[in-house]
Amino acid sequence: MLDTTTRKGRTETSGPTAAATPALVTENVARSFGALKAVSNVSITIAPGERRAILGPNGAGKTTLFNTICGDHPPTAGRILLFGEDITHLQPHRRARLGIGRTYQSSLLFDGLSVLENLYLAVRGAMPGRLSLWKAGHDDPALAKARRLAEQVRVDTIAQARIQSLSHGQRRQVEVGMALASDPRLLMLDEPAAGLSAAERPELVKLIRDLPRELTLILIEHDMDVALPNSDKVTVMKDGEVVVDSTPDRIADDPLVQAIYLGGEH
Repeated sequence: MLDTTTRKGRTETSGPTAAATPALVTENVARSFGALKAVSNVSITIAPGERRAILGPNGAGKTTLFNTICGDHPPTAGRILLFGEDITHLQPHRRARLGIGRTYQSSLLFDGLSVLENLYLAVRGAMPGRLSLWKAGHDDPALAKARRLAEQVRVDTIAQARIQSLSHGQRRQVEVGMALASDPRLLMLDEPAAGLSAAERPELVKLIRDLPRELTLILIEHDMDVALPNSDKVTVMKDGEVVVDSTPDRIADDPLVQAIYLGGEH
């Protein structure tokens, strides 16, 4: 893995240079809402199979950057490449078909349906003929895949339970399963640990850690105890800009990161 530390415009690099086409590249990406610059000149490169955490305080621009990459809010400047393909101006559904899967801060589950039914709908939504009204049979491959997803995200024992009866942590697990339904090449998790109790977090950390290593992962988190164990590299944002790029072992002790999280001059 490439070891790179960027601080205040300076990049220090050691180790081999990745030869493969990057999974994701953002080149001077910006996103404005009127006079508000939510994201400004963000340039990051993520290698295939890399696990990248994006940290920062509220209002740092993390979720706006996510939405810009996914196409919910196209960039007002800059360029985005997914595995070498320019997706800057593609609609969200076309980006999803090219291999982007994501979760959201707010739950998008169907409360009146079961865990398995939610996963099944996610699988069908990624398939041709997804708008057909055929009822699933016992040998339906989409249903079989939904069952495998339930096992992968550790909700197979509650597959028949309605979403409205689940704990917050279990809902988050289902959301990860739904994001995996399209077999993405790049998975983006937006604050998956938000609202989880201390007892629920270890299960989520293990779930993320056990995801296939060939799957490229970007994780937005406030909680360093969730983000750092699940990342190869960490990007810290503040006021819409990248201020630090480094490895997990250096981030917690970085004085600029401490100033951002604990307050003080920086």
